[in-house]
Amino acid sequence: MPDASERVLVVGGGGFLGRALVAQLGGSWAVDAPSSAELDIAEPGAVARWMAVRPAVAVLNAACRQPGSPASDLERVNVIGADAVARAAHEANARLIHMSTDVVLDGRHAPYADDAAACPVNSYGRSKAAGEAAVLAAHRAAVCVRTSLIWDPNEMDRSTVSFAERLARGESCRLFTDEVRCPISRVTLAAALCELVGLSVRGTLNVAGAEALTREAFGRMMLQHFAVDGADRVESGRAADLPSRPGEARPADLTLDVSLASRMLSTPLHGVTDELRLARRTNG
Repeated sequence: MPDASERVLVVGGGGFLGRALVAQLGGSWAVDAPSSAELDIAEPGAVARWMAVRPAVAVLNAACRQPGSPASDLERVNVIGADAVARAAHEANARLIHMSTDVVLDGRHAPYADDAAACPVNSYGRSKAAGEAAVLAAHRAAVCVRTSLIWDPNEMDRSTVSFAERLARGESCRLFTDEVRCPISRVTLAAALCELVGLSVRGTLNVAGAEALTREAFGRMMLQHFAVDGADRVESGRAADLPSRPGEARPADLTLDVSLASRMLSTPLHGVTDELRLARRTNG
């Protein structure tokens, strides 16, 4: 058990995952958790001021994830910002956990090992891959955690909210049968990160759910779990049939091999089916 006087700096602590992580860390660590409004990670001076608390570990959870974001925004946050935090953490002698994504991969060679070379096929993936490279170059003891879709049995994630809103307006909703991901609940991911805070791990590490699901299967499970009306208007479709811009492909199968993390961590990396079963049992 770490000394409660030791500090963890969670950059992006006000986000969907960040809130769960801060809540779980609070029992064992002193936590500083600036939101994106409180800390512009692309400003090295601002990062240095927050790093002056001398954390033992920094967790970089801030990212630009909005679909269709301008390339300049993706570069500023996911690359320049990641580099600034990594350099500051190295200067402060703080270990660094950098949250990355399965979208740094191309979706054509699943399942992907932890050390799979980044091979992104869209602008978001390219920015996150560049961020990984910048982090590992600036802070060789850092670990880049590649994860997948993050959800919660007690609070809709952003995609499910969007689907529910469209169905509430009487619109149809298309879910893809040809895209595969490994969703993980934010509570499980936060627990895994809490363990990583206390471990010296470096390089790239897959931390995702152990169950690979199509986007359609996952979407339907979420809509059913949250009892969203209008399920009869949910259609099956193929992402491959959508028009795409050059350089903006949608990776098909992003199944991650999580065997190393499963051996390393005591937190079970439950898939959606098991997580929902546990939630039903807990909630009676």
